[in-house]
Amino acid sequence: NVAAILGNIGNLQKETGDLDAAFDTYQEVLRLESYRLGYSHPEVAISLHNVATIEAARGKYDSALLIYQKVSSLQKMLFGNEHGSLAVTLGCMGDVHERLGDLKSAIDCYEKALKVKSNLVGRHHLEAGRMLHKLGKMTCAHEEFNLAESYTSRAVLIYRLNRLPEDHEWLVDAYRDKADIEAAIALGDGKTFEC
Repeated sequence: NVAAILGNIGNLQKETGDLDAAFDTYQEVLRLESYRLGYSHPEVAISLHNVATIEAARGKYDSALLIYQKVSSLQKMLFGNEHGSLAVTLGCMGDVHERLGDLKSAIDCYEKALKVKSNLVGRHHLEAGRMLHKLGKMTCAHEEFNLAESYTSRAVLIYRLNRLPEDHEWLVDAYRDKADIEAAIALGDGKTFEC
């Protein structure tokens, strides 16, 4: 299968940092798969996702977002609204929105990804904790301290339920973030605080 071989070459190009070559290779894979399999095929969704990932890595966020939106629509059509690949795509869309400075859209995407992921692996799974912690960090950085405190507290709870050692870097980081957020809340409105 030529498309699979090209896909592997694109992966190697991406890993070595040759993003322009990887983009061209993934585009060729997408062309071949779309022709051979039709646009509404899971392999095409994977190839589209790869193209979007390269666009994001190259800093072409608007293009990446448009492609991720196409991927998300295709995944919903193929798999429904509760599939792991959709959670990944929603998380990637959240990353792009965050890089574009659109906090509201980023949070919306991350929360949707969290909902899908939690339904798949359980709401107390470490992956859910990591997503909550990311949401806590992001909302803290944008001075939405009460929301950040909620996300971070839930992340700490999940980490502890999963019996992470007290010196585990995720738990240490979450405790530090929680303390910073609580300090920011204690300072009150109008005070500047860096998370």
